[in-house]
Amino acid sequence: MTYLNSFQVVQYRGIDGLSLPRLSRANLVTGVNGVGKTALLEAIWLFIGRYRPALLWSGHLHRSGNQVLDPIDELANGMLELHGVEMGEAHELQACFEHASDMGRPVAIGGTAQERLTQLSVAGRIDTFIDGKLATGNIAGMQPTPWGGVLHENPASPPNRPSCSILCAESQLEKSGEFLQHYSDLTRRESKQKLIDAVSMIRPKIKSIEILTDEEGVSHLWASTTDGSRLPLSDLGGGVIRTCRLFLNFFASRDGVLLVDEMENGIHHSVLRDVWKHSRHWMQEWNAQLVATTHSAECIEAAMTAFEEAPEELSIHKLFANEEEGTIEATTFSGESLEGARDLCLEVR
Repeated sequence: MTYLNSFQVVQYRGIDGLSLPRLSRANLVTGVNGVGKTALLEAIWLFIGRYRPALLWSGHLHRSGNQVLDPIDELANGMLELHGVEMGEAHELQACFEHASDMGRPVAIGGTAQERLTQLSVAGRIDTFIDGKLATGNIAGMQPTPWGGVLHENPASPPNRPSCSILCAESQLEKSGEFLQHYSDLTRRESKQKLIDAVSMIRPKIKSIEILTDEEGVSHLWASTTDGSRLPLSDLGGGVIRTCRLFLNFFASRDGVLLVDEMENGIHHSVLRDVWKHSRHWMQEWNAQLVATTHSAECIEAAMTAFEEAPEELSIHKLFANEEEGTIEATTFSGESLEGARDLCLEVR
């Protein structure tokens, strides 16, 4: 299954006009630093999550960590616009920010939102357009900022929307919230041994993983080893953390899309083939699609080896700057062209 068939960035972070006309089950995005690989992942995440306008304020997007009044101004020039084909159907997302003084329709409504309006002045509103139609449902939330509140409306989401997880390049291990929720869901589905097997690619002596609470009352994952040691998972190194996060995010992205920034980050090149072999298995088992970035030739080679029996399931998209046009473009290698690129020793990074 390929959920997202194609994708186009019309306006987002300076990669305006970037088009990927064909996406496979597994996709690796390559290119030099600053060409827009991470921005492409962000754009896909926003597009798939277009029925959740609050994503526009996510820390995944605003890299400074500062509160933002107008997220559109940070991410696009006036109007954020993304197009894609999902399961054979074309869709569009547009979003813009409107200052309170320019609003053409009332913002005050009853209930909880009205109570919030009395506590914080309204500085503006996010308008979301899906497939060309303005979302006009109930105002679902207010994003507080030091300069006032920004209202946003949650459009009615169709049933059975796919999951979409984004895994950033940093290898910190979350100690609460979403990360532990993924682990708990995995355990309830009696799949914990699969996580142990995954982490054992990096640390073979691990025999068990469980949630424990430390002396400060913080819950996080601990590993038990065959020599009787019990350690926080975060003490076992970046490779263990990254592999654990990768596995749990694949699990969380079942029947959907997983976005991974720097697929090889924290993982030694000697185990990349095993990681990719397992990743292909997880994609099949959980019906997940992968879009990941990489700077590593070893990562590309490992991916091609994992998919050598089904090269049509893997695409490599090389981003590059078109200096004459002032745009970012992509060349895609897949199937026979991907094999040909390797045989001819062409540089695909």
